[in-house]
Amino acid sequence: MEIKGEYQIDASREAVWDALNDPEMLKKCIPGCESLEQISATELKAKVMAAIGPVRARFDTRLSLENLNPPQSYTLVGESKAGMAGFGRGSAAVRLEESNGGTLLTYNADFKVGGKLAQVGSRLVMGATKKTADDFFGTFSRELDPGAMRMDIDEATGGAMNSMTWKAIGAAVALLLIWWFLLR
Repeated sequence: MEIKGEYQIDASREAVWDALNDPEMLKKCIPGCESLEQISATELKAKVMAAIGPVRARFDTRLSLENLNPPQSYTLVGESKAGMAGFGRGSAAVRLEESNGGTLLTYNADFKVGGKLAQVGSRLVMGATKKTADDFFGTFSRELDPGAMRMDIDEATGGAMNSMTWKAIGAAVALLLIWWFLLR
């Protein structure tokens, strides 16, 4: 399942890049994150408590940063395991562009689940995954800029339009962080 979104943040691209690479900032922003440890300059491990429908589990997650292009982009690749509850794996391409005196953060992720999680139902899993991803990126963006706004992607034109009603439009919109951690 593919998940994507954009946030306009009133902070320099370098500041956003630094925050995306700060384990303490990431831990603060990841829903359900119990621990986050940096193993090396490009590897992290975490424990995240998450629920999708009736399945509630603690996920052991390994993340790696690939395709590093500071301060413009990177790809997060990872795998999460929760014993009998199942697993998730995937990747998230994160891009930072200078825009309107700040930074436009764009993410595009692909994600797969297995085990009991896959049996819950694709709509429920997709909704929870989107919500978690958007919760992470929303919290992250507002930590840097309390006025940060999610940009709705206009599929017809491929452009973005500013919208304060995104929650109404995508009620379940939002890994990254069942999503955030399952993807990475």
